[in-house]
Amino acid sequence: MIRKFKNTYLLLTALLLFSFVSNTACDLVNSNLGFALKQTNDAENAQDINTVKFHTYKAIKTLQKLDKQLKDCGCSTANKEITEGLNLLKEITHSASLSTAKLMLEDAKKNISSGINKIATYSKKRKTTNTEKSSAENAKVYATVDSILIPLEKSMLAMTVEKDNCKEAYATAKAIYEKNELKLMDESLTEAKKYYHLRSIEIAKKTMKKLEDCAKSK
Repeated sequence: MIRKFKNTYLLLTALLLFSFVSNTACDLVNSNLGFALKQTNDAENAQDINTVKFHTYKAIKTLQKLDKQLKDCGCSTANKEITEGLNLLKEITHSASLSTAKLMLEDAKKNISSGINKIATYSKKRKTTNTEKSSAENAKVYATVDSILIPLEKSMLAMTVEKDNCKEAYATAKAIYEKNELKLMDESLTEAKKYYHLRSIEIAKKTMKKLEDCAKSK
């Protein structure tokens, strides 16, 4: 089942050869902000200053690449929080105190989380104000990609039902999640691939949630 699923996923990726008319810039920004938030959280949970800085640098690198994506998204109200969070992370790289670093990490997390929430609200509002024509075009494109991803969803659903190898299944879903998360950091992606990776992340995340308890108990 696991091998069959991996082959299905590779086939679906190869089929993604068309372009999108819709703009997923805000979703892309929030995906990357989510990655930065995860690294910030890992830094806060670290037990030594070197590990703190390791994860902090990864968060900084992600946030520094968001200028164009933020501009494409258009949510200017989130810029302040993201910039403040980035500046705090930069300060942490110069800190020698673990306790001081963790205090700044807590504030940085709040800023990044606030940015994510503002972008999500803005994106939702913008989508509801689209013209009927744009909405119809978007719906058609999303439906096409969603249909391509149906085998992936079915394969992952099967893994949540057949729990004999749930630990391996969880690891597979997590690998898909992390792979697509990293793919979204590529600014050269077409709109089609951006949405494809976002949907793959969503599907993998749901699978991981269903398998988490089983995987931990094995």
